[in-house]
Amino acid sequence: MKSILILLLSFLNLSFFYSCGNTEDPEVAIPITETEVYIPTNTTNDTWVLLSDTYVTELLKLEVPPVSEWIEDKELRQKYRHALLLKEYGDIPQVRTIIEIELNRRPKVTITNRDEHIAYLDKRIAYLEALMFISPSKVTQEALEKTKRTKLRLSLDIVGMKKLIKEDPELFVQLERDRLIEEFGDIPEVHTVTTLLLKMLRQEPLTDEEIRAYSEARDALWSEEKG
Repeated sequence: MKSILILLLSFLNLSFFYSCGNTEDPEVAIPITETEVYIPTNTTNDTWVLLSDTYVTELLKLEVPPVSEWIEDKELRQKYRHALLLKEYGDIPQVRTIIEIELNRRPKVTITNRDEHIAYLDKRIAYLEALMFISPSKVTQEALEKTKRTKLRLSLDIVGMKKLIKEDPELFVQLERDRLIEEFGDIPEVHTVTTLLLKMLRQEPLTDEEIRAYSEARDALWSEEKG
């Protein structure tokens, strides 16, 4: 049991502080969850473009050619797509949310701190929830659940982490698995570490072979060569 506690503490010391980096905006259209009223996604950022009633009216009146998806002009192609969304689903909060977020989407967002990352994830969640409302799909649902887990992970402080470990070790390990896959890729070592981590958090006994496998996988992920 002592060796298991040492392994567990070493893992938590290695993995608690999460890093932020470059985050790519979604390239595919996705709808969101139901909201009572339309609330502009961002009212404090001077660079954020708010969706106006005038523009919505313009889109509703826009004649969309039958082969608009083949238009080379990216902005015009997006405008036609937004017009089609309004015409198909109506002027509802979810469609407005999708259009506004896509109008403000950039190919790559450089994130420098945790607060910026969480703010980005809030928009991503709103976008995915809106997509789920108008056109639900398994892919969108999985993306939404993963994004919510990422936000939870980044929002945890030390006290919150300890509480989560105690109350829902399975969720904590899932957060860790998501993070390690983002950092190292979906490789066997990640699954070995997280599978055995869950056993440790549940205070289940580990065999000598499992302890050795855990140590080897952990060392492979956090070796100086990868540093």
